[in-house]
Amino acid sequence: MKKYNLIFSIITAATIVLSTGGCKQGFLEGYDVDPNNPVNVSPDLILTTSEVATATVYGGDYARYSDMWMQHQAGTDRQFSSIGQYVITESDVDNTWRFNAYGGGMIDLYTLIQEETENGNFAYVGVAKILMAANLGLLTDGFGDIPYSQAFQGADDISPAFDSQESIYNAILDLLTTAHTDLDADSPLSPGDDDIVFGGDVDLWHGSANALKARYLLHLANRTNDYAAVLAAIDAGGIADNSGDMQVPFGDLVNEQNLWFQFYEQRSGYLSMGAFLIDLMNDLSDPRLPAYATLNDGGIYNGAEPGEAFTSEFSVIGLFYGSANSPIPIITYAEQKFIEAEAAFETGDDARAASAHNEGVAASLDKVGVTDAAYIAANGSETAGTISLEKIMEQKYIALFTQFESWTDYRRTGFPAITPAAGQVPLRFPYPSSERLYNGSNVPAGGTISSALWWDVD
Repeated sequence: MKKYNLIFSIITAATIVLSTGGCKQGFLEGYDVDPNNPVNVSPDLILTTSEVATATVYGGDYARYSDMWMQHQAGTDRQFSSIGQYVITESDVDNTWRFNAYGGGMIDLYTLIQEETENGNFAYVGVAKILMAANLGLLTDGFGDIPYSQAFQGADDISPAFDSQESIYNAILDLLTTAHTDLDADSPLSPGDDDIVFGGDVDLWHGSANALKARYLLHLANRTNDYAAVLAAIDAGGIADNSGDMQVPFGDLVNEQNLWFQFYEQRSGYLSMGAFLIDLMNDLSDPRLPAYATLNDGGIYNGAEPGEAFTSEFSVIGLFYGSANSPIPIITYAEQKFIEAEAAFETGDDARAASAHNEGVAASLDKVGVTDAAYIAANGSETAGTISLEKIMEQKYIALFTQFESWTDYRRTGFPAITPAAGQVPLRFPYPSSERLYNGSNVPAGGTISSALWWDVD
């Protein structure tokens, strides 16, 4: 049995434990306590559930929508055909916001930070801060202004204000900075097997915190032009290699399966591989293609253009990202190397940019288990004289298949040079219907899909 095969079984078992009281209590003792809503939950149970919930934010609807808009994949049936052509509604983004993010992992992480700070279990606090930063980062990059400073208060405040994206970014960077102090502090209780990402390995969490910091500082560089800060975050000690990738594992049993696998199993035909990605990889003779996609009925790799209806002529997601036990990545070594390459290029250090780019290409190939000397020679052997931003972003785009971050990269840089499906590629998601209905007075005006985010400036 794999180490983390029982992810969701752990969560189910935790629910059962928390809903059964001791039989030695007096007959009426505790009659006023709802066993389905325990007041106190041990940090090991909260951590596991919050890591799984974070994976649902990174590998669920928001990843599917952004993947279609970046033409990694194409919507080929029902509402996914419309969403792939930028027809998206407030209800399309509501479930992930309500049940996986704010009502799922983020409220658990908020609780973990508050309670374990009081209890002195700072190792849990540090991990929770990193996970909270990752959730906030994806949400603000999807929506712009979002609730945070007044969120997570339950009935005490059911109409939280929306914080500006600038303040959310400040909060993200603060969480990632203070997480290092917490991880290094004395902690009576520390994560172990309940940490399904790193098994309680503090060094790996430090690396992920620095990698995430570099990611979000890179987003801000459109405003600050501070690419040196991005490099400093990496130089402080980022992800060392592919074994340090921050990703959430899944398993083969029905209640453990990867989200992409579940979607393709339950919504066959809704998604196909995107023509832009498939054509690009075919043109480059990219050895990752068999890991990314299946052969179609004609024995070739073929993608759908936005708006095309599903047929057996189209490839679908391959086994590396689309198997039942495929992990969901949050941030990877390959992404970090491309972040480094872009930041170095923008500071004029072309030699470092070329080296980091080449290491990113090699890391991406290694991650999917392929080697190809000819491909590396043609696409992963840049020099200070040949490296360019377009080359960096094109290889990053391929490496980040299925990942939300590609949409952010496109909005920041304009690469890769896709042809929009209809008009302009959306610049943000619409705000969820539940916020419009129940917190409408606080929902920011002008949050349409054609409205640029705060950091999205020339």
